[in-house]
Order: sequence, then structure tokens, then C-alpha cells
Amino acid sequence: MKDELGKQQGTPKRQRYRDWVNIPGGFDALNTAHIYPSTNKWGIPDVPHVPLSAIPHWLSPYRTRLSEDQDPTTGALHFFLKDYQFESTWRRPVQTLKGIQNTWAVVLSPDFSLFYDCPIIMQMWNTYRSRWVARWWSDNGITVIPSVSWASPDSYTFCFLGLPSRSVLAVSTVGTRKDPAAKQPYLNGFQEMIDRLQPTAVLCFGDPYPEMPSMTTLKTYPSFWDSLGKARRKNQPDPDKAYDTDETISIDEIDIDV
Repeated sequence: MKDELGKQQGTPKRQRYRDWVNIPGGFDALNTAHIYPSTNKWGIPDVPHVPLSAIPHWLSPYRTRLSEDQDPTTGALHFFLKDYQFESTWRRPVQTLKGIQNTWAVVLSPDFSLFYDCPIIMQMWNTYRSRWVARWWSDNGITVIPSVSWASPDSYTFCFLGLPSRSVLAVSTVGTRKDPAAKQPYLNGFQEMIDRLQPTAVLCFGDPYPEMPSMTTLKTYPSFWDSLGKARRKNQPDPDKAYDTDETISIDEIDIDV
């Protein structure tokens, strides 16, 4: 006997609705239609290795207009922003994939936050979401450089799962440099990442701590505020390029469309 979907009763629901022509919006809010391979007990998806040749010359934030002289084939898209600004990458993965594919060949994975004061289960869930979106994009032809984040040492048991070893990785120091007490916990997590994953290079968005260059091969990309402060110190006009290692960004360039 068949149910209303024309499938044999007893077939798992996830398997049944994979065959639907049109799925109601929000029906699969947990994105269970795509469960990716995982080598860890939590099922956090594995993300492919990224070669050194994928390292971009500059970074641009999600949903930011590029200037006419910016060639997206030499740069990459990043998500070191407030979480709400890229929540759509999880909630509407098909639509956001199409928008990214239209411009970018290389992106950094979303960096869903691991807040120190959040329950561990929420930190684990955001780790899962970050890896899931990265794997979704990778399986659809985009080169994805994994963004890595951590919280307290309790997070070390899961926050590095699914990440490739001996690969290019990405981190951000934005938001940590303002609080002197955040320095050592950040460096502890950074060292843990190095020890566990042995990256070939790490892309650092924001001003790195002085200790970081001696810990691994580091390529830095100034944040908007880093670039703006540098330009003001030189008594120059506001920067006019987006998140380049050699160039700077204008305020108009960070008009985020949410």
C-alpha cells in the first residue's frame, strides 16, 4: 500500500521528499535532504582539502558590491560578518548558491559564531552548519577554504572536526583584539588548530597577534577598520578598494544587502 506521496509506506520521510518536484518553503529547515560523509561520531560533514594555489589576493565580504577594476577570479568571498548577515546561506542554500556561483570561484566558508557563553550544543550546531554549507558549495563546484573558529577548550573536541589536514584554512581576529583578556584564549585555540590540522597556510582576516606569524605560514587581509585606520593615519582619503592585501576599501563598498 502506498501513501499520498506515491511511495511505499515505511520509507523514511527524508528519502521520500527528496523526489518531490517542488518542496514547500521551509519544509526541510534542517537541510536533511543532504547528509554528507563524515569521519567523526557527530556526523559533522568532512570538507575537502584546499591547495595553496587557491589562496586569494584579496577578500570581499558577502553581498558587497565590487568595483569595476576588481577581478573576482583573483579574490575570494568571506563571511566574517554578523551571523544574521549570512544566515540565508543555511536557510536558503539553493538560492544563495546560485548567487555565489555567478561571481565567485573561491570562497571562505561561513563562520557561524561559537560564542563562549553559549551552551556547548549550540556551538556544536553552528560548527555543523558551517561545515554543511562548505560541503554543499564544494559539491557544487566552488573551491571552499574552511573558516575555523573555537571557544573555550571544551570546544576543541568538536570545533576542528570535518576540517582537512595539511590544507589552507582561514581565521579572523576581528572582535578579539579589543579585549586584552581574549588574547591568550584565542592563541590557545589557534595553537590547537595548528597542532591538530597542520595547515599549509592560514589566511588571517584582521590584524594578527604578534605571535601568530611564527606559529604557521600566515597571509593577512586587513579588515575594513584596519584599512580605514591606516588611511586616516596617513592623512589619505578613505580607502577605495575592498579588503585587499595591498589595497583598501571605501565605505560604500560595505553597504550590506540583508
